[in-house]
Amino acid sequence: MNIQKLHSKNVLLIRILWGCFILCMFVQVIKHKDPVFIGILFGSGILVCGALSIFVFKKLFIKQTMYLCVMGMSLVTIVLIDNEPVISNFYLIFLVIFILTLYQDYRPIILMTILSIFIGAHYYQYGDRLNYVYREGDFSYFLFTLSVTFIVAFLQIRYSRAVKRADDAKKEEVKKDNEEQILALINSMPDLIYIQDGAGRFIEMNQYAKALFKLEDIDYRDKRLEELFTKNEWFKHFQTCFSNDEIAWEKGMPYRFELDLSIENHFSAVFDIMKVPTFFADGSRKNLLVIGRDITEQKKSYDLFLKSEKLAVVSELAAGVAHEIRNPLTSIKGFMQLVDQGGEFKRDYVQVMLSEISRMESIVSEYLSLAKPNENSPKSLQPIDTLVRNVMTLFESQANLKNIMIHSEIEHSNQILCNPNEIKQVFINILQNAIEAIGSNGDIFIYLKNIGEDGVEITFIDNGCGIEKERLMKIGEPFYSTKEKGTGLGLLTSNRIMESHNGSIKIDSEVNKGTEVRVFLPTSQSK
Repeated sequence: MNIQKLHSKNVLLIRILWGCFILCMFVQVIKHKDPVFIGILFGSGILVCGALSIFVFKKLFIKQTMYLCVMGMSLVTIVLIDNEPVISNFYLIFLVIFILTLYQDYRPIILMTILSIFIGAHYYQYGDRLNYVYREGDFSYFLFTLSVTFIVAFLQIRYSRAVKRADDAKKEEVKKDNEEQILALINSMPDLIYIQDGAGRFIEMNQYAKALFKLEDIDYRDKRLEELFTKNEWFKHFQTCFSNDEIAWEKGMPYRFELDLSIENHFSAVFDIMKVPTFFADGSRKNLLVIGRDITEQKKSYDLFLKSEKLAVVSELAAGVAHEIRNPLTSIKGFMQLVDQGGEFKRDYVQVMLSEISRMESIVSEYLSLAKPNENSPKSLQPIDTLVRNVMTLFESQANLKNIMIHSEIEHSNQILCNPNEIKQVFINILQNAIEAIGSNGDIFIYLKNIGEDGVEITFIDNGCGIEKERLMKIGEPFYSTKEKGTGLGLLTSNRIMESHNGSIKIDSEVNKGTEVRVFLPTSQSK
């Protein structure tokens, strides 16, 4: 019998024993009122029940305590029969059945039966002392009844154990079938799968793993890595697979990583590996399940996809630049052909050509800024409120000419680590867009506030024409612009600058109501 189950039954029996002792004391006090006997009974009962309780609750000699508890019940039986002799037959037989029900074991049943025989013989032999009229054959009848009870108990235990063995055999068969099904499943998987115990010994591995490690003809079960390394030279090449087992155990949760395996000219692959540790209830290590998938082809496909994406972006940028430059080139070419054919050359033509050339330079500069971003641009601590005021000053004259009022509420900002020229370029792009969206007769509101210790937020609000939702979703794409002569590179450049500063730009707009642009610059620029 399971030790823990046996202990729980001992606990139940000692509690019943205490209940019987209290019952005996109650009967003696109420019915017989013999102070000497009550004192003896109380002292002996406390001694016996107390000693047994120590053995039971301290879990000392659990198997032996079972017999002591049975003997304790026999002592209670003597006291109860001494008080009520007529219950001897019933009570002694009941005890055998009770012990059977509780323990389902031969040994305590045999002990209880033997004790019942001796107790019954004692009381039948000295029945006159108990004011009980002894008749010939009573003891034989008692023994016969007790024997039948014992035989029934014996057969019941045999039957119970036979049923249990059948159930255990069935469970074992089901367990074996389940294990075989699981093994067949993992063997059919095209992944590396193996299981180690808490000490690093191999428990199981699937066919893929055995073929990969070349362990098909080697008994790997219950073997440590060092033992297998000495038996298999090829297996040594996979030491890196097991180098971070301790990381998984220390994390106590699934640990995932990529492993690049390269074995001279024989084998090369990239594995996506997950290690899953399991633990016993006391926290000690149980098993380590390792699953690895060969993702070499996926990595190659992904690399090819990235290359094709880069080529697609380059093609799109090249087509956009060619389209944007073709228009001014067409104007310049037209004027040059006019001059070549002897037509009248006016000074206004030069201004137009210079303007178109400036436009081409602007497009090329913005394109180069995107193509070769200055990742190591110098940064320093700057007061953002000063940069905002400087940009507002640049646009004062242009705003006045178009009757546009610029309103501002600017707090003294935190010092932000940034490149001042790049941040000013972002503000210039936003203000220029706002003025162009208004056209004339409008208002621009600029708010600057500190966001605690996190950074600074600058908000630009205009009451211009606004942007439709469909177009707003495409804002920031190369060469997409809501303006007639826009290139779409201005906001793209601004986004790149903000990304390099760990900041952000958010745009909300509604047609015929205006646009709101929120710029956030964090205090910390670490990546």
